[in-house]
Formats: sequence, C-alpha cells, structure tokens
Amino acid sequence: MNIARQLTKLPYQNVRRTFYRKFSVSSITNDSVEATQPKVQEEKFDFEDLKVFERPEKRHAKIEPFMKNVFLSKFNRDLMAYPEILTKDDSTDLDNRIALLEKTFCNKNSTLDDRKNALKQIHMYAATVSVTKHGLAANSTELIRYLEVIAADLDLGQRISDHWVALSALKEGLSEDNYTSVIDELISGNDTISICIKEKLSDRLAQGDFRTAATMNEKGEWRISGEKICINQTGYILLLALTDGSRLKAFLIQPGAEGVLLKDNFVTFHNTPATPLDMATESTLSHTLGINRLYTATLCRSSLQQATQACIDYVRPRFFNGKPLSELSTIRYTIGEAILYTYACESVEYFTAGLLDGYLEPDVELEVAMCRNFIAHHAQRILLKLLAIPGVEKQKDCLRLLENMRSLSLRGENVEDVNSFIALRGVHHASRTMADEVKKIRNPVMNPSFIFKKVLANRHQEKDEPKLDLHLYEHLHPTLKPASDNLEYCVKRMRFVCETLMGRHGLEVASAFTELNRLAEAATEIYVMAAVLSRASRSYCIGVRHAENEMKLAACFVQNSKDSVRKLLLEIVEGEYLNLDHFRVQFGRKVLDSTDSFVEKPTARVFW
Repeated sequence: MNIARQLTKLPYQNVRRTFYRKFSVSSITNDSVEATQPKVQEEKFDFEDLKVFERPEKRHAKIEPFMKNVFLSKFNRDLMAYPEILTKDDSTDLDNRIALLEKTFCNKNSTLDDRKNALKQIHMYAATVSVTKHGLAANSTELIRYLEVIAADLDLGQRISDHWVALSALKEGLSEDNYTSVIDELISGNDTISICIKEKLSDRLAQGDFRTAATMNEKGEWRISGEKICINQTGYILLLALTDGSRLKAFLIQPGAEGVLLKDNFVTFHNTPATPLDMATESTLSHTLGINRLYTATLCRSSLQQATQACIDYVRPRFFNGKPLSELSTIRYTIGEAILYTYACESVEYFTAGLLDGYLEPDVELEVAMCRNFIAHHAQRILLKLLAIPGVEKQKDCLRLLENMRSLSLRGENVEDVNSFIALRGVHHASRTMADEVKKIRNPVMNPSFIFKKVLANRHQEKDEPKLDLHLYEHLHPTLKPASDNLEYCVKRMRFVCETLMGRHGLEVASAFTELNRLAEAATEIYVMAAVLSRASRSYCIGVRHAENEMKLAACFVQNSKDSVRKLLLEIVEGEYLNLDHFRVQFGRKVLDSTDSFVEKPTARVFW
C-alpha cells in the first residue's frame, strides 16, 4: 500500500530517475517498524467557485456591413448562402419548447393566466438571460420562433418582446452587482419591463421635442421628470432621458415608484427616482433597442397570417351562385399575394437573425429597420384586400384585425421615420467613399476631364442598362439565374442613384425627404429580394419539402420587386419636375397655408 501511494505521486519530468528513487526509498521504509504512515488530507471544495459553462456560440469573423455597401453597389456574395445557426441539438430543444407553447397558445379556450403560466414554466421571461443567471441564452433565431407562437396573443407578444429587449439593455448598462440584484425578480414573470422612448408631440412653440429630463439631487440620486408614450404599461419601466442638457441616458424605474402617473397611453413622471444604466453608451443603446424593430416585424407577420387564416376559414365552406367561393380567381389572387409577402417577410427576418447570430460585431441596424418597414408597408394594403372578403358578415373580427395591424405598424415610430433613418445611414456610408467624386460633380467647370470620364463611365446607367458583372447566379441554384439577374440590376443601380442624389443636393440631401423615402424603399426591396433568393435556393438544393413552391414564390416576388425598384430609382434620377413631386408639394403647401378651399365645386358657375 505504501508503494502504491508513492507511485501515484510520480512527476511528469525525469520519470525513470524519480521512479527508481521513490521505489528504493519505499522498499527500505516498508520493512522499518518506525515508518510513519502518510497523512491523508481531506480535500475541501468551494462549490460557490464552480463555473457553469455558458452556451457555446460559433460565430464567423466580422464582415463589412451588408446593406450599407449595397448603396455603393457592392454585394457580399457569400451571404447568398442562407444562414444556418442552430445545431441538431439546438433544433430539438427548440422544437420541444415550441410544442409546449403551442399546447396553450393554440388552444382557443386557454385564459390569460394559462398563457402566462406557460411562459413561466418554459422560462420565456428569461429567454435572453445567460445560463449562469438561470436563463436560456436564446439567440435571435430562437426568439423569433418563440414570438411566432406567442403572437397568437398580440398584447402578450408585445409585452414579452419589449421585456427581452429591456433585459439586454440592462445587461449592457448595469453594473454586475446591480444587475444581479434585480435579475431574479425580472425573470420570474410577475412583472415585465415596458420600454418608453417616444415623446408626446409638442403643442406649444416653446417646448422642445424631447422634454423628459434626468437630474441628480444632493444625495446622489437620479430623478426623472417628463412625459412619455407608453402602450404596454407593466411593472418596470425603461426610458430614455436627457442629462446635462444634450446627452441621452437610459434609466430603470422600479414598480410602485413615487411620482408615476399612468393615464391612457401616456405615463408622466414627477421627480421619480430611477436607476441609471451608466455603462451603456448611446451607440450601444441604439443597437440594443433597435432589435425591437425585428420583433415588430415578426408580430406584423403573425397578424397577417392570422388574417389570412381567418379569410381562408370563411371562404372554404361558402358558395356563390352555386359554385364554391374558393374557385373565384380574385379571391385566390388575394390569398396568394398574402402568402407571397408572408413568405418574403419570414425569409428576411430569419436572414437578419442569422446575421445577428452568426458574425462577430454585426452591423445590422439597417437590415433590422428594413425588416420592420417592409412588412409594415405592405401588410396593411394586403390586409385590407383580405378583410374585404368577410368584411360584411364579420365586422367585429375584421375591425379587430385591422386595429391590431395599425397599432403594430405605428408601434413606437411610423414608416416615414424609419425610411429616413435607412436612407440617411446608407447615404452617409456611401458619402465616405464618394465624397471626392461628388465635389467634382458639383463643380464641373473646374473638373472638365473628370466630368468627361464620368459621362463615359455612366453611359450604360443613363440608358438604364448597367453591366451585370457581380455574377450572383454563381452562388444560387441555376434555375434562379433570371431572378438573380434582376437582383443584380437593382444592386448596380444603387451607386448611380446615390451619386445623382448627392450631386443634386450636396449637404442639403438630408432634407430631400421624398427622394430619400424612395431610396429607402428601394433598398428595402433589394434586401428582401436577396433573402428570398437565398432561402429558396437553399431549400431546393437540400431537398426541403415543397421546395418547388419556394422557387416559384421567389421568382414571382423578385420579378415584382424589380419593377417596383426600377420605378422608384428612376423617379429619383428624373428629379422633382419630371416625376411631378414639385407640383404635389405645392398643392400640399397651398392647402396648409390657406383656410380657403383649394378648388371650387364642379357645379360652380361663373355666369348666369
């Protein structure tokens, strides 16, 4: 036994010499009566120091911003491979949780308490929290999948999506001690976090657009005063407030804090105590809070799917003039259009989630905003066509679906505001590369040789026939070559249009709202076209069920979007007089500036 104990202590270096020395000493001392037995020391473990491994992530190296480069007619062809984020085990765990959620949310007899209890049991309130904090550490792809099911209860879907975003903001902004002190209560599900960003519009000239301010008293406590728009009023409140007159900072207000007054859709703060998120910069907050636009797109798509299913359930058992109502081509066309845009929106959402989950430090603020605006722009138009079918017999149901879509489309911001954000960010990125060219274009007299070369270089763009040299079809299934050429045409036109726009307006381009709105819509359509082609190609290549239907959906969508993008970009190039924007603006100005009628009635007479 003594020899065995000594052998277990063999070092790694000089094994032979050490083994001989230890063995000889052990042999001598084994026969000695006075030999002392080695003391066995009991090992002590500190279980508080045990580290729980976080969920592993496999991310690719950082890449250049995708859609920002499209404004320069640059396209990352590697992204035409649709992202696959989840492993087999991840997909299995996700499907199991989804099945548990669907049992409750797909049951029409389930109550609000049943749905909340289901969210608590599956730890949905802690979905974005790390594993060491008893969360799921879910990525964006999984969160969208969860939200699709939870969106059956629209109010609950909006609350939990805000809650997820706010939890991410708290992790970025609070210190470790403050975060640990509040996280257990936040993931319990008893109280969720409401996000209050938007201000009530000023009704007096002296008031500023941003009136919520935070000041520090003599005790070193932050106090909030102001008014915010708050749709989902829950326990905790995360808001933005001005500090030092110009700097924005995020604050967390506890439930039951003094000075909080809730009325309708507004919340007023009167010297309310708050906890600052000191560690979160403005850029970090912008990136974190901007993810809410992706969740808004998912909620809008789910609402459109509910309306489509309601229309299908209404049409199937009914007849018109002795024939099934489902055989009318107009009804089939309307439902087919809804399926087309639902497929496109779903493709671009998961494509964006793949960029968020698959790359280091992803710059996807434009992509997330495009997801929101695409479905918000098209869903209301399609929804009106869908609900016109059962609108006479089911007025209450149709009005509810219309109101749901309206509230989602205007959730926190409208389409025009987001379009301005998309266009200005894209033009700003393009201007860094094209600044010298734009200066020379705006001063042609001093740069005649450059202008001559530019005319020759842009001769194909002037004819609306750009050279297609990106070869996008090489990264897609060969069947999609015509569709990939349509996408490539749109991409190649973007740089020329940005150059024309900046050369026309210069530094005043930020105030060309109508043209920027068109540019943002065109860029959004291009992004969705890329996502749709990427998804359809992947499905067909790996043999996904109904892949042939996806190929047809992709071809139809890209052809339709190409015509739309071509028209939008051509109107920008033509300018306000050829596209008649100047006259529309003048009509609106005259109506706003005058209290008199703009035109006379058609029955007016100038003679008797």
